[in-house]
Amino acid sequence: MENNSTLEVIYVTQNNTIQNTTAAGRYNVSMAFYDSDSFSTPVHQFPYYVELNQTLFAQVSLYSTDPNLL
Repeated sequence: MENNSTLEVIYVTQNNTIQNTTAAGRYNVSMAFYDSDSFSTPVHQFPYYVELNQTLFAQVSLYSTDPNLL
């Protein structure tokens, strides 16, 4: 993964509700992978290779001063 990148997020809403949201900005996000669902031991190896259909355990944190951004 690149340290600095541009992403597009696509999501499906419940009950087929149509929502249009457009926004732009820069956000600081950190992501860490873990070796199990206990999230006690982070993966430090680089590169981190995984198999197809392997379950990944990731913790993502967003750092922003915008209180409406979750």
